Amino acid sequence: MAGPTLSPASHKSADSESRSKGHSILIITLVALMTEIVAFEFTLVAPGLPEMAAAFKTQQIALVMTTPLLVAGVFVPIIGKLADVYGKKKVLLCTGATFLTGTVLCAVGPTFPLFLVGRGLQGLGLVSPVICYGLVRDLIPSKWVPLGIGGIGVGIGASSLIGPLVGGWLIDNHGFRSNFWVLFVYSAVIVAAIAICVPETTVRIAHRIDYLGAALLGVGATALILGAIRPDLRALGFTLGIVLLIAFVLVERRIAQPLISMQLLARPGVWMTLLAAAAYGVVNGANAALLPQLLRLPVIPGNDNSGLGMSATEYSLYYGLPAGLVSAACGMFGGWAARKFAPRTVGLIGMVATVLACLLIGLGLVGSFGMVIVYGVVFGIASGLYYVSSTNLLIEAVPANTQAVSSSMKFTSEQVVGALASAYLGVLVGNYVLMINPKTGMPIPSAQGFHYAYLICAGAAVIAFLVLLIMRHGRTPASGGVVSGQGDEQPSSAAVAVH
Repeated sequence: MAGPTLSPASHKSADSESRSKGHSILIITLVALMTEIVAFEFTLVAPGLPEMAAAFKTQQIALVMTTPLLVAGVFVPIIGKLADVYGKKKVLLCTGATFLTGTVLCAVGPTFPLFLVGRGLQGLGLVSPVICYGLVRDLIPSKWVPLGIGGIGVGIGASSLIGPLVGGWLIDNHGFRSNFWVLFVYSAVIVAAIAICVPETTVRIAHRIDYLGAALLGVGATALILGAIRPDLRALGFTLGIVLLIAFVLVERRIAQPLISMQLLARPGVWMTLLAAAAYGVVNGANAALLPQLLRLPVIPGNDNSGLGMSATEYSLYYGLPAGLVSAACGMFGGWAARKFAPRTVGLIGMVATVLACLLIGLGLVGSFGMVIVYGVVFGIASGLYYVSSTNLLIEAVPANTQAVSSSMKFTSEQVVGALASAYLGVLVGNYVLMINPKTGMPIPSAQGFHYAYLICAGAAVIAFLVLLIMRHGRTPASGGVVSGQGDEQPSSAAVAVH
């Protein structure tokens, strides 16, 4: 989780500095509960991917994870700037209403395309921390801001532990759609409470919104995904996607406040950190989409390419819980280690753990419930260390007044590449069929396809390791940011990257 870039003290109103302790705690509590949506959007949903595939009779179930990642990656920089221009509370409520609409579509949608539309609308829920961190820094007294930021972080960590357990139990006992109804009720209550109890911030920052860049990036990435999942449209999808992404780069070079700042990207510390982030995005996106399917493959006696037959609850207990606990612990440890030693060192250790985790599955070593726990622990180490190191590396690479746009660039790199990876590797897995399920008529994937996918992920993690190895910055204890230099962007709420 990236740290926020604080607004200048002069931007705070007298009301904010004089706000009572009780009211400040209420604001922190509500925005922390709002950010729980980020983890719930995945931890409540992921265990039910096999049930969704059977219900919709689709082999493209990875798109359930791909779609919100892509939407979030494209829209987070825009939403952050809109919040600064029009008001953080107002934009947060609008994205909350959009998220609720998407959740209802997922709960009742009779077809897979409509379900994916709902997931896309839910993707806007991933922007909530972007705005919530901004609300905390703008609305509560400066002396309470560090505690507020820490409270939000603890909230997100708690949901990553609770979500899998609740999600697994609901899926096993009430079906996958029950998770969306629970998520709708939870989100509706929090959105209503924020509307009533949280004031609007008076901070406004003028921004030019790069709608053209977002459209080119979003449509280009979508075309590439379409080319992957539709063989009949492969040539058109790949051609259109590549053309639009080239146009995106050309446009970004000419816009004053682009989605991806080419001026910042020219800095070695920035482009190398973003390259490592994109490589890790391959692993993270693929893991979110593929692991629930792999661990829940049915057991076929005597067949080495069958699965473990985990229930949704078992998946959550044996993988979700260990991974969440270890990731939270390593995030805290990694922050200390980055300040004590160096963020690059933390990142290198995290990438070693990432490679090891991918190889555990890629080499077919996760063949028992005990090894699932081992995998969860190793991946938790990788995740916790990666996010804290990459955030600190980016902070060390740019001046404070450009941390907003650079953090949003990192988030976009992770999410868009993660969306592409989950789609393409999902197609790869679909090419390896073990047998046809006699009850549903749907193909059962072979574990072999998952092994190949995770070997590709291991390769991506090796690339990230090598980038960090040759990186020149981040080799000294983290200082909290560069001391000198001027950037090309004003701070915005997009300074917070979402985990």
